[in-house]
Parts: sequence; C-alpha cells; structure tokens
Amino acid sequence: MAKKYNAVTNSEKDVSQTFLKGAAVLTVSMIIVKVFGLIDKVLLTNIYSTFGQGYATMGTGLYSNAYEIFVVIFTVATGGLPIAISRLVSESIAQKRYNDVKQIHRVSKPFFIVVGIVSLLIMFIGSFFYVGVIDSPYSIYAMMCLAPTILFGCFVSIYRGYFEGQRNMIPTAVSEIIEAAVKLVIGALLAYFIMRFGIDSYESTGIFLGFTFKSEIEAQNTILAFSVAGAICGISLGSLCSFIYYYLLFKIKGDGIPKEYYENSIDARTAKETLIRILKTALPIAMGALIMSLGSFVDQTIIQRVLLGLVESNPDALELQYGAYFPEDVFHGEKITLHTRLWGCYSASLTFMQLVTAVTQVFGSSAMPNVTSAWTKGNKDELKKSIETVVRMTMLFTLPMSLGLSVLSHSIMQFIYTDEAIVDIGGNVLMIMGITTIFTAAVTPICSMLQGVGKVNVPMKLYTICMLIKIAITWMFVSIPEINIQGATAGSLVAYAVILIIGTFLLIRYSKIKINFYTTTIKPLIGAVFSSAAAYIVNYFMCQIVSQRISTVLSIVAAVVVYIISLLILRAFTATEVKFLPKGEKIAKVLEKWHLIG
Repeated sequence: MAKKYNAVTNSEKDVSQTFLKGAAVLTVSMIIVKVFGLIDKVLLTNIYSTFGQGYATMGTGLYSNAYEIFVVIFTVATGGLPIAISRLVSESIAQKRYNDVKQIHRVSKPFFIVVGIVSLLIMFIGSFFYVGVIDSPYSIYAMMCLAPTILFGCFVSIYRGYFEGQRNMIPTAVSEIIEAAVKLVIGALLAYFIMRFGIDSYESTGIFLGFTFKSEIEAQNTILAFSVAGAICGISLGSLCSFIYYYLLFKIKGDGIPKEYYENSIDARTAKETLIRILKTALPIAMGALIMSLGSFVDQTIIQRVLLGLVESNPDALELQYGAYFPEDVFHGEKITLHTRLWGCYSASLTFMQLVTAVTQVFGSSAMPNVTSAWTKGNKDELKKSIETVVRMTMLFTLPMSLGLSVLSHSIMQFIYTDEAIVDIGGNVLMIMGITTIFTAAVTPICSMLQGVGKVNVPMKLYTICMLIKIAITWMFVSIPEINIQGATAGSLVAYAVILIIGTFLLIRYSKIKINFYTTTIKPLIGAVFSSAAAYIVNYFMCQIVSQRISTVLSIVAAVVVYIISLLILRAFTATEVKFLPKGEKIAKVLEKWHLIG
C-alpha cells in the first residue's frame, strides 16, 4: 500500500529526509534542464557567430525579447494556480481529506483551459504593441512562435501542482527534462537550417520567403529573425510534449491514491467552495508573481528604451566603447539595433544567474508542501527543521556558485561563448550579477515558506517594493553613457538584498521560529569565500601557463575542493544530507568517526 501512495508515507518520515528527497529529484532534473538550456543558448550563439559579425548579439537579443512579454502573461496564467493547488493538496492530505484532493484536481481543469486560451490570444495581440515600444520589429516572429507555449503550459499546470502537493516530484522532473530535450534538439536544428537556407536563398536570388530587401543588413536581420523564431518553435513543441507526458501518466497510473483512502475520507467540499478556496489562495500568489515579472518586464523595457535614447543622443560615446565589436550602421542610420545587441550581451550573462536561481526555485517548490504540512499540524519542531533545512541548503548552493560567477566572470563567458562582444561586455555584467545572484536566488524559497505558513499576501507586497527599487536604480545607472548596459544589474542587487532581509525577518516573526543563522548561513558563507578566493588565485596563475579554458576548469575544480574541505572543517553538513549521496551511509560513518559532520 505504501508504494502506491508516497504522500502518506512521506508525512510519517523525518521532515529533512522528505524535503531532501523531493529537492534531490528536482535538483538533478533542474541541473539537466539548465545544462540543456545552456547548451541550447551556446549552440544558437555560436551558430549565429559562424555566419558573421554581429549575428550572435542580435540573435540573442531577439531571442530574449520574445521572452519579456511572454513571461508576464505566462506568470499570470500559471504563476499562482499550481502553487495554490500544491498547497491545498498538501493541506488536505495533512487533514486526511482525500476526496478534497480529487475535487481540487477536477475543479482546476476547466479553469486552466479557459485561462490558457485567453492568455494565448493576449500574447498574440500584445506582441505587436510590445515590439513597437522597444523598437525591435524583428522580434515579432519569435513572439508569435512562443505564444502556444502559454496554452500548453496551462495544460501542464493542471497536473504539476497536483503531484507536487503529494510530495511526488518525479513527474515534474521528467516533464521538465522532456521539455528541455525537445527544445534543444528541435530548436537548434530549425535555427541552423532556416539560417542556412535564408542566406543561400538571398545570395542566389535576392529574395527570402517572398521578402525583398532595400539593403543587405535588412535581409540579414529578417533571416535572423526567422531563424530565432525557428529556435523558439522548439520551446513550444517541448511544452506540448511535456503536457502529453503528464496526460498519459495520469491516464495510465492515476493519482497514486488508493481507493480505500477515498472511501474512508469525509465528503469533499462542493465545487463552488473548492473553486473559492483555490482562488483565495492562488490570487495573492499570482499577484506576487505578476508584480515580480511585470516589474522585470518594465525594467527590461526601460533598459532598452534608455539604451536606444543613448544611441540617438550620444552615439559617438557608445561607438567609442563598442565600435570594435559592432559595425558602424548599428550606431547610426534609420534602423539602429545597438540596444538589441547590448541586450543580447546582458541576456547571455543572465543565463548563468538563472542556473543558480533554478536550483533555489526547486528548494522553494519542495519546501512548500513540507512547511504547509508542519504548519497545518501545528508541529513546531517539524516546522523549525523544515525552515532551517531549506535555508541551509539554499545557502550551501547559492553562496559558492554566486561568488564563483563573480570572480570568474570573464573566464566563464570565454569558456562558453566565442563571440568577442558577448565575452567582454557580458563578462563585465556577470561580475556584478554574480553578487546579485546571492539575493535573487535566496528570495524565492523565503517567499515560498511565507506562503507555506499561510502568509500568501506577504510575498506580493515584498515583490512590489522590490520592483519599485529595482526600476528606479536601474534607470539611474543605465542612463549614464559610460556605464549603460553594464549597470543594468545594480537595481536588482539593491532591491533583492532589501526584500531578502525583510522577508527573512517576517518569516521568523510569523512562524515564531528562531533560525540558527550560524549553521544555516555563516558556515556556508565562510566556505564560499575561501572557495572563490581559491578559484581566483588558481585562475590568475594558471591562465599564464595553460589555455583559458583549461585554467577555468582547474579553477572551478579547486573551488569545489576547497569548499568541501571548508564545510567539513566547519561541520556544515548533517548525517541526513550526506546519506543521500552515492555510498552515503559509508561516507557518513567515516565523517562521523572524524567528527566532520554535525
């Protein structure tokens, strides 16, 4: 019976083990997904680099522009309901109201379908307005191809929150890997073949897909726009395949809850009562996510508009800085594209920050049902253990990765990308962005735990404060010609630091749990400082002896070794955490013998 229903057996186990199992599954899948995503972005960038100077930055800019309006609409469509469903399912299981679990799933299906269709239409219509605002008409094709992802994402959300609420993270992990794999293979192939066909067609006939052009640069930008749209098609197809997987899984294996659990449960609430509960829980969460994404959308729109204004008012200053990277016509003329190209450099570095934040988003997803269950049952010891486990694991991952990105910023960019503009400009951005990542990554699990203890409105208020600070500071720095795009992350650094401090204070206040910051934060920070120092020193000396790529690899290896040794000396690991490693039982016994784990 226990094999059929993981949620019930898990609730009886040690909360740290429950969290770590869910987090381990999602972390492994997220690493795979992000590696696939990084490979996809690098492939696209390097594919475009082979076709000539400026293609990589322009292509990356167009690709990123497609996401800006998409993220806002997608967040509204899917940002609150899966989390709300996860929370309500977890709460119902803790109360042994199993019929409510089924009712939650039944009520959410038609709601998601309607939201998906409406959101798809909004994306189609809104894209035409957005490309005008940022003065990037070549982005429209990619936006059109990305729109179906919203519909398929809503279909996926019907099942994702339902399984996660039962603490079954495997379907989420598998679906995300499927989505990433399809995106990588199909997207890269379509991007290359469209680019190759377009250039060959233009060079032989002067026409591409019936389009005629006034200049060669117009032809190049149009062909590139269709190629990026092809890459985006891979995302939409991946999202469709993810939904098909969930649908077949649910049809074949069901929800995993034995029939006798339903038979012995009290009657479910009515459909109307259930819908009201879902909406009351989902709306504040969705509003918080909306404010976050809308703030980023406004922030990114402002960045491009300010950059465009700088090019129009002071092109000579920007050409002095970036003239070695881009052709002259991107600074002058009727169709200025420098702002899109600089945004492409920024987006290339943003990929690495997202690698870190993706891991902590996993911790947030895993934390939600555990914290909710402990809070619902009124178990203070379990709640304290849940919160401290999440904070410690977040810091163990976030601090060394973030500081490492900062000290090895240019080396990492050079290791991954071949385009000189992306390496140099993106490396400058990543240097500051690495520090920023500490705060952006840590905010997500803190807000998830606030929602878990019933304060679903608090993250929305925190995100509002964050976005206002972020927009104001970013505008101020990007407006300075000598700084421009390289100051785009300054607002995030200040804003996320502020709300992380406030959010942590409120979590302690509302949960009435005193977090041990020495074991959860200070120990990982000490280890991270030593590891990043080791990475910098090794890279500084080795790059004079071996190639930059080998030097970067050796630096990362040195950082990992120093970090692990530092944590062992500080006894930052617990036996429970070590036992999840391969051969973890044996490793834990050895470390316990030497008094190297807590």
